[in-house]
Amino acid sequence: MKDKHYFDEFDDRELSLDSVNKKLGGVCSGIARYLDIPSFVVRVGAIIGLCVLPQATLIAYGLAYIILDARP
Repeated sequence: MKDKHYFDEFDDRELSLDSVNKKLGGVCSGIARYLDIPSFVVRVGAIIGLCVLPQATLIAYGLAYIILDARP
């Protein structure tokens, strides 16, 4: 019998942009859907990231927007 681990449930999920709940590009809501947490938590984290490391946050957001596919 195979032991079920916490990270096994991530195998069934797909990280993508969320076009339904998006505010700007859908990156934060897509990450929140993937992690199964409220989207405002990810958005607050993004705002804190913009205050602390704005260049890195903008680059990461831009790359995620370019790389991730829209949710089917």
